[in-house]
Amino acid sequence: MRSRLKENGIATFWLPINQLKVEETKAILRAFHNAFPNALVWGGADQDWIMMGLNGPARRATEEELRQLWNDPKTGADLRTIGIEVPQQLSALFLMDGDEIDRITQNVAPLTDVYPKRLTDRPWDDEANHRFALNYLTAPAAVQRFVQSSLIKQIWPETLNPAAAEMESFLTVRQTRYLSEIVGSNKLAELDLYLRHSRLRMPVLEVLGSDGLRVSIAERIAKTSATPPLEVMPDLIAGALAQRNIDTAIQLLENEKDSGALGANDTFLLAYLYCLNGSVDKAETLIAANAGAIKKDSFADWLWEKLRTDFGFHPPAN
Repeated sequence: MRSRLKENGIATFWLPINQLKVEETKAILRAFHNAFPNALVWGGADQDWIMMGLNGPARRATEEELRQLWNDPKTGADLRTIGIEVPQQLSALFLMDGDEIDRITQNVAPLTDVYPKRLTDRPWDDEANHRFALNYLTAPAAVQRFVQSSLIKQIWPETLNPAAAEMESFLTVRQTRYLSEIVGSNKLAELDLYLRHSRLRMPVLEVLGSDGLRVSIAERIAKTSATPPLEVMPDLIAGALAQRNIDTAIQLLENEKDSGALGANDTFLLAYLYCLNGSVDKAETLIAANAGAIKKDSFADWLWEKLRTDFGFHPPAN
Protein backbone atom coordinates (compact mmCIF):
# COMPACT_ATOMS: atom_id res chain seq x y z
CA MET A 1 0.00 0.00 0.00
CA ARG A 2 2.59 2.52 1.08
CA SER A 3 4.87 1.60 -1.83
CA ARG A 4 2.20 2.79 -4.26
CA LEU A 5 2.20 6.29 -2.83
CA LYS A 6 4.33 9.14 -4.07
CA GLU A 7 6.76 10.74 -1.66
CA ASN A 8 4.72 12.79 0.84
CA GLY A 9 1.57 11.03 -0.36
CA ILE A 10 -1.32 10.37 2.02
CA ALA A 11 -3.46 7.25 2.39
CA THR A 12 -6.75 7.18 4.27
CA PHE A 13 -8.85 4.19 5.25
CA TRP A 14 -12.28 3.89 6.82
CA LEU A 15 -12.37 2.09 10.17
CA PRO A 16 -15.96 1.27 11.25
CA ILE A 17 -15.29 0.39 14.87
CA ASN A 18 -18.98 -0.27 15.55
CA GLN A 19 -18.74 -3.31 13.25
CA LEU A 20 -15.66 -4.77 14.93
CA LYS A 21 -14.65 -6.18 18.26
CA VAL A 22 -12.28 -3.87 20.14
CA GLU A 23 -9.37 -6.29 19.73
CA GLU A 24 -10.05 -6.43 15.99
CA THR A 25 -9.97 -2.64 15.80
CA LYS A 26 -6.63 -2.71 17.57
CA ALA A 27 -5.28 -5.37 15.19
CA ILE A 28 -6.16 -3.17 12.22
CA LEU A 29 -4.60 -0.11 13.86
CA ARG A 30 -1.46 -2.11 14.58
CA ALA A 31 -1.20 -3.25 10.95
CA PHE A 32 -1.79 0.25 9.62
CA HIS A 33 0.84 1.76 11.88
CA ASN A 34 3.30 -0.95 10.86
CA ALA A 35 2.82 0.21 7.27
CA PHE A 36 2.84 3.91 8.13
CA PRO A 37 5.16 5.06 10.93
CA ASN A 38 3.56 8.50 10.56
CA ALA A 39 -0.03 7.52 11.30
CA LEU A 40 -3.01 9.47 12.60
CA VAL A 41 -6.58 8.51 13.40
CA TRP A 42 -9.46 10.96 13.09
CA GLY A 43 -13.11 10.75 14.03
CA GLY A 44 -15.85 10.77 11.45
CA ALA A 45 -19.57 10.35 12.00
CA ASP A 46 -20.63 8.32 15.03
CA GLN A 47 -18.19 5.38 15.29
CA ASP A 48 -16.66 5.75 11.85
CA TRP A 49 -12.96 6.41 12.29
CA ILE A 50 -10.48 7.41 9.59
CA MET A 51 -6.91 6.14 9.57
CA MET A 52 -4.43 8.44 7.83
CA GLY A 53 -0.93 7.43 6.84
CA LEU A 54 1.78 9.79 5.62
CA ASN A 55 4.42 8.48 3.23
CA GLY A 56 7.60 10.23 4.23
CA PRO A 57 8.28 13.16 6.51
CA ALA A 58 5.38 15.22 7.75
CA ARG A 59 4.72 18.60 6.14
CA ARG A 60 3.14 21.47 8.02
CA ALA A 61 -0.08 22.69 6.47
CA THR A 62 -0.79 26.40 6.42
CA GLU A 63 -3.86 28.04 7.85
CA GLU A 64 -4.62 29.42 4.40
CA GLU A 65 -4.64 25.89 2.92
CA LEU A 66 -7.10 24.67 5.52
CA ARG A 67 -9.37 27.68 5.30
CA GLN A 68 -9.49 27.33 1.52
CA LEU A 69 -11.38 24.06 2.02
CA TRP A 70 -14.17 26.02 3.71
CA ASN A 71 -13.96 28.97 1.33
CA ASP A 72 -14.35 26.78 -1.75
CA PRO A 73 -18.09 26.53 -2.53
CA LYS A 74 -18.02 22.78 -3.20
CA THR A 75 -15.77 21.49 -0.44
CA GLY A 76 -17.10 24.08 1.99
CA ALA A 77 -20.68 22.95 1.42
CA ASP A 78 -19.70 19.30 1.84
CA LEU A 79 -17.85 19.98 5.09
CA ARG A 80 -20.73 21.95 6.56
CA THR A 81 -23.20 19.26 5.51
CA ILE A 82 -21.36 16.68 7.61
CA GLY A 83 -21.14 19.09 10.53
CA ILE A 84 -17.56 20.37 10.21
CA GLU A 85 -18.41 24.04 10.05
CA VAL A 86 -15.12 25.76 10.90
CA PRO A 87 -11.45 24.72 10.53
CA GLN A 88 -10.89 24.77 14.30
CA GLN A 89 -13.30 21.83 14.65
CA LEU A 90 -10.73 19.55 13.06
CA SER A 91 -8.74 19.57 16.28
CA ALA A 92 -11.69 17.95 18.10
CA LEU A 93 -11.78 15.18 15.48
CA PHE A 94 -8.22 14.09 16.26
CA LEU A 95 -8.22 10.77 18.10
CA MET A 96 -4.68 9.43 18.23
CA ASP A 97 -1.28 9.27 16.60
CA GLY A 98 1.29 6.51 16.29
CA ASP A 99 2.40 6.82 19.91
CA GLU A 100 -1.12 6.16 21.15
CA ILE A 101 -1.53 3.29 18.69
CA ASP A 102 1.66 1.79 20.09
CA ARG A 103 0.33 2.16 23.62
CA ILE A 104 -3.05 0.50 23.05
CA THR A 105 -1.75 -2.27 20.77
CA GLN A 106 0.97 -3.65 23.00
CA ASN A 107 0.94 -7.43 22.60
CA VAL A 108 -1.70 -7.16 19.84
CA ALA A 109 -0.86 -9.04 16.66
CA PRO A 110 -1.50 -7.05 13.46
CA LEU A 111 -4.06 -8.02 10.87
CA THR A 112 -2.20 -9.36 7.83
CA ASP A 113 -2.95 -11.28 4.65
CA VAL A 114 -1.32 -14.31 6.23
CA TYR A 115 -3.59 -14.10 9.29
CA PRO A 116 -6.95 -12.83 8.01
CA LYS A 117 -8.86 -14.67 10.75
CA ARG A 118 -7.72 -12.09 13.24
CA LEU A 119 -11.00 -10.62 12.06
CA THR A 120 -13.81 -12.94 13.09
CA ASP A 121 -17.49 -13.27 12.29
CA ARG A 122 -18.42 -13.27 15.97
CA PRO A 123 -20.83 -10.51 17.06
CA TRP A 124 -19.17 -7.36 18.28
CA ASP A 125 -19.69 -6.05 21.80
CA ASP A 126 -21.51 -2.71 21.57
CA GLU A 127 -20.90 -1.80 25.20
CA ALA A 128 -17.16 -2.46 24.93
CA ASN A 129 -17.01 -0.46 21.70
CA HIS A 130 -18.79 2.49 23.32
CA ARG A 131 -16.39 2.48 26.26
CA PHE A 132 -13.44 2.33 23.89
CA ALA A 133 -14.74 5.16 21.69
CA LEU A 134 -15.60 7.42 24.63
CA ASN A 135 -11.98 7.35 25.75
CA TYR A 136 -11.21 9.49 22.72
CA LEU A 137 -14.11 11.92 23.00
CA THR A 138 -13.70 13.06 26.57
CA ALA A 139 -12.01 16.36 27.38
CA PRO A 140 -9.53 17.31 28.78
CA ALA A 141 -7.72 14.04 27.97
CA ALA A 142 -8.51 14.46 24.27
CA VAL A 143 -7.16 18.01 24.36
CA GLN A 144 -3.92 16.77 25.89
CA ARG A 145 -3.52 14.07 23.24
CA PHE A 146 -3.84 16.70 20.54
CA VAL A 147 -1.53 19.23 22.20
CA GLN A 148 1.13 16.66 23.09
CA SER A 149 1.12 14.73 19.80
CA SER A 150 4.55 15.00 18.20
CA LEU A 151 3.07 14.45 14.74
CA ILE A 152 0.37 17.08 15.21
CA LYS A 153 3.10 19.52 16.23
CA GLN A 154 4.76 18.87 12.87
CA ILE A 155 1.71 19.21 10.61
CA TRP A 156 -0.79 21.52 12.32
CA PRO A 157 -0.75 25.21 11.29
CA GLU A 158 0.89 27.18 14.08
CA THR A 159 -1.53 30.07 13.58
CA LEU A 160 -4.60 27.84 13.91
CA ASN A 161 -3.94 26.32 17.32
CA PRO A 162 -7.28 26.45 19.15
CA ALA A 163 -7.41 27.55 22.75
CA ALA A 164 -7.96 24.69 25.17
CA ALA A 165 -11.37 26.07 26.13
CA GLU A 166 -12.44 26.30 22.49
CA MET A 167 -11.32 22.76 21.75
CA GLU A 168 -13.04 21.46 24.88
CA SER A 169 -16.22 23.17 23.71
CA PHE A 170 -16.07 21.35 20.36
CA LEU A 171 -15.34 18.07 22.16
CA THR A 172 -18.24 18.56 24.55
CA VAL A 173 -20.60 19.02 21.62
CA ARG A 174 -19.15 15.97 19.88
CA GLN A 175 -19.37 13.80 23.00
CA THR A 176 -22.92 14.94 23.75
CA ARG A 177 -24.07 14.15 20.23
CA TYR A 178 -22.42 10.74 20.41
CA LEU A 179 -24.05 9.86 23.73
CA SER A 180 -27.39 11.15 22.49
CA GLU A 181 -27.27 8.77 19.55
CA ILE A 182 -26.09 5.84 21.67
CA VAL A 183 -28.09 6.09 24.90
CA GLY A 184 -30.53 8.94 24.28
CA SER A 185 -30.73 12.31 25.97
CA ASN A 186 -32.87 15.06 27.38
CA LYS A 187 -33.32 16.87 24.07
CA LEU A 188 -34.12 20.25 25.58
CA ALA A 189 -31.06 20.10 27.84
CA GLU A 190 -29.00 19.18 24.81
CA LEU A 191 -30.47 22.06 22.80
CA ASP A 192 -29.71 24.45 25.67
CA LEU A 193 -26.06 23.37 25.59
CA TYR A 194 -25.77 24.04 21.87
CA LEU A 195 -27.61 27.36 21.85
CA ARG A 196 -25.81 28.86 24.82
CA HIS A 197 -22.33 27.36 24.57
CA SER A 198 -21.69 26.89 20.85
CA ARG A 199 -22.16 28.70 17.56
CA LEU A 200 -22.38 25.52 15.49
CA ARG A 201 -25.52 24.97 13.41
CA MET A 202 -25.52 21.24 12.77
CA PRO A 203 -25.90 20.01 16.37
CA VAL A 204 -28.99 22.20 16.76
CA LEU A 205 -30.53 20.76 13.61
CA GLU A 206 -29.68 17.20 14.63
CA VAL A 207 -31.11 17.40 18.13
CA LEU A 208 -34.34 18.77 16.64
CA GLY A 209 -34.51 15.93 14.12
CA SER A 210 -33.70 18.04 11.09
CA ASP A 211 -30.85 18.71 8.68
CA GLY A 212 -29.81 21.22 6.06
CA LEU A 213 -31.77 19.56 3.25
CA ARG A 214 -35.00 19.39 5.25
CA VAL A 215 -34.66 23.04 6.24
CA SER A 216 -34.02 24.05 2.63
CA ILE A 217 -37.13 22.20 1.44
CA ALA A 218 -39.23 23.66 4.27
CA GLU A 219 -38.09 27.19 3.44
CA ARG A 220 -38.96 26.74 -0.24
CA ILE A 221 -42.43 25.49 0.66
CA ALA A 222 -42.94 28.33 3.16
CA LYS A 223 -42.20 30.93 0.47
CA THR A 224 -45.18 29.73 -1.57
CA SER A 225 -47.71 30.26 1.20
CA ALA A 226 -48.70 33.15 3.44
CA THR A 227 -48.98 30.65 6.29
CA PRO A 228 -46.46 27.79 6.25
CA PRO A 229 -48.05 24.33 6.39
CA LEU A 230 -47.84 22.70 9.80
CA GLU A 231 -45.86 19.83 8.29
CA VAL A 232 -42.83 22.05 7.67
CA MET A 233 -42.98 24.01 10.91
CA PRO A 234 -40.57 21.76 12.87
CA ASP A 235 -37.89 22.20 10.22
CA LEU A 236 -38.48 25.95 9.99
CA ILE A 237 -38.14 26.22 13.76
CA ALA A 238 -34.98 24.11 13.70
CA GLY A 239 -33.54 26.26 10.92
CA ALA A 240 -34.26 29.47 12.81
CA LEU A 241 -32.67 28.16 16.00
CA ALA A 242 -29.63 26.88 14.11
CA GLN A 243 -29.14 30.47 12.94
CA ARG A 244 -29.69 31.65 16.56
CA ASN A 245 -32.72 33.58 15.33
CA ILE A 246 -34.70 33.15 18.54
CA ASP A 247 -37.34 35.74 17.62
CA THR A 248 -38.25 33.90 14.42
CA ALA A 249 -38.45 30.55 16.20
CA ILE A 250 -40.73 32.08 18.83
CA GLN A 251 -42.97 33.59 16.14
CA LEU A 252 -43.29 30.23 14.40
CA LEU A 253 -44.20 28.50 17.66
CA GLU A 254 -46.70 31.24 18.48
CA ASN A 255 -48.29 30.67 15.07
CA GLU A 256 -48.65 27.01 15.99
CA LYS A 257 -50.19 27.99 19.32
CA ASP A 258 -52.66 30.35 17.67
CA SER A 259 -53.75 27.61 15.28
CA GLY A 260 -54.29 25.18 18.16
CA ALA A 261 -51.48 22.89 17.00
CA LEU A 262 -48.96 23.46 19.80
CA GLY A 263 -48.15 20.09 21.34
CA ALA A 264 -46.64 19.44 24.75
CA ASN A 265 -43.02 19.34 23.56
CA ASP A 266 -43.42 22.57 21.62
CA THR A 267 -45.05 24.17 24.66
CA PHE A 268 -41.96 23.33 26.68
CA LEU A 269 -39.73 24.61 23.87
CA LEU A 270 -41.64 27.88 23.60
CA ALA A 271 -41.48 28.43 27.36
CA TYR A 272 -37.73 27.80 27.28
CA LEU A 273 -37.24 30.20 24.35
CA TYR A 274 -39.30 32.89 26.04
CA CYS A 275 -36.98 32.64 29.05
CA LEU A 276 -33.88 32.56 26.87
CA ASN A 277 -35.12 35.70 25.13
CA GLY A 278 -35.75 37.54 28.40
CA SER A 279 -39.55 37.17 28.43
CA VAL A 280 -39.95 35.10 31.58
CA ASP A 281 -43.42 36.53 32.17
CA LYS A 282 -44.60 35.13 28.83
CA ALA A 283 -43.22 31.72 29.77
CA GLU A 284 -45.07 31.78 33.08
CA THR A 285 -48.32 32.82 31.37
CA LEU A 286 -47.94 30.08 28.74
CA ILE A 287 -47.32 27.36 31.30
CA ALA A 288 -50.13 28.56 33.58
CA ALA A 289 -52.56 28.47 30.65
CA ASN A 290 -51.55 24.90 29.83
CA ALA A 291 -51.04 23.61 33.38
CA GLY A 292 -53.94 21.18 33.17
CA ALA A 293 -52.51 19.48 30.08
CA ILE A 294 -48.92 19.26 31.31
CA LYS A 295 -47.98 15.87 32.68
CA LYS A 296 -46.26 16.06 36.05
CA ASP A 297 -43.16 13.94 35.59
CA SER A 298 -39.39 14.04 35.99
CA PHE A 299 -38.92 16.03 32.77
CA ALA A 300 -41.33 18.76 33.88
CA ASP A 301 -39.63 18.86 37.29
CA TRP A 302 -36.24 19.21 35.57
CA LEU A 303 -37.49 21.97 33.27
CA TRP A 304 -39.10 24.05 36.03
CA GLU A 305 -35.90 23.85 38.08
CA LYS A 306 -33.77 24.68 35.03
CA LEU A 307 -35.87 27.72 34.14
CA ARG A 308 -36.06 28.83 37.78
CA THR A 309 -32.31 28.55 38.33
CA ASP A 310 -31.17 30.05 35.04
CA PHE A 311 -33.84 32.67 34.39
CA GLY A 312 -35.85 33.29 37.56
CA PHE A 313 -38.94 31.48 36.24
CA HIS A 314 -41.69 30.76 38.77
CA PRO A 315 -43.01 27.24 38.15
CA PRO A 316 -46.72 26.47 38.42
CA ALA A 317 -48.04 25.52 41.83
CA ASN A 318 -48.59 21.79 42.31
